[in-house]
Amino acid sequence: MGTTAPMTYVIDVSGEIGVAGDRDTIGGWPVLDADQPWPLCDCGARMALYFQVEVPAGVPHFGGDQLLVFQCPAESDACYPSETQLPAEYWDHPAENDHAFWRILLQRNGVPVDAADPYLQPHRLVVRGFEDADHGNDSLPLQDFKVGGAAFWVQAAEHFRCACGTDLVFLCQVPENFDFSAYLRDPDIDLPAFDDGLLLGNIVYILACPAHCHPAAAYPVCQN
Repeated sequence: MGTTAPMTYVIDVSGEIGVAGDRDTIGGWPVLDADQPWPLCDCGARMALYFQVEVPAGVPHFGGDQLLVFQCPAESDACYPSETQLPAEYWDHPAENDHAFWRILLQRNGVPVDAADPYLQPHRLVVRGFEDADHGNDSLPLQDFKVGGAAFWVQAAEHFRCACGTDLVFLCQVPENFDFSAYLRDPDIDLPAFDDGLLLGNIVYILACPAHCHPAAAYPVCQN
């Protein structure tokens, strides 16, 4: 008997403007735990909410979590970790970058904050379940913006171990050069990070700790 491909959930941007309380959005009102402040970059800037998604129940380890991906509005760079074992507090002190200008959070008891992201016009995301195989080749994972399933690695697959000793697992994939700048509230604002894209516009694979050892125990891996 053949094996069934894992379920993945493709993320599409709808034409609908998001409102407070929406959990699947570009921009919008972050759904954060009561003790979780809005992330700040080391440069002092409040990070922009690039997107958030309520992870579907069918995704192992993370079903029901709120995934939020923030990045500094003023800077973008790639993240290319070189060591399999990530250091202590790697979410604050990544080994290969001067500082963490991103913040990836998994929240389990979040509520929408009072204010929306000031940079991105909130747009609702539509999350749809598929069998995780490419439509043209049943042996390949989907290449889309997605959560769950398997990563579509454009180079060799990469594996990392959390500081707590648990192997990170694939959670989310953002395609190369995904145009978040198309959703800026003010398209004329001078914020180069949005032009450069999330983590410099690379394909971004979000790997996260299934032990939930820390709300920010997730790591972005870039390839192109």
